[in-house]
Amino acid sequence: MNYVEIYKLQNDGEQKLVVTCRLIGGEVRCEGNQVFIQNLEKKGIRDYSMPEESAFLYPKDGMKFLENLKFAFQSGYLAATDVKESKQE
Repeated sequence: MNYVEIYKLQNDGEQKLVVTCRLIGGEVRCEGNQVFIQNLEKKGIRDYSMPEESAFLYPKDGMKFLENLKFAFQSGYLAATDVKESKQE
């Protein structure tokens, strides 16, 4: 199962896991901070593979959404991992 973790920088300098997004049956399901998840579902993230800035991806877009999370969240404050693969299905 493919997944991405999104971390937030805390005041003490530690990284805290905010959301984990997993590819399940061709669609991404996220668990963790509900407000963060609702924003992902409602607003989506930019599709960095498209030259026009108006292209967006949503959890229903599956693997492409998962792959673009690392580009959408790559600041010191919020950071997403590369797509990882767990052995559990």
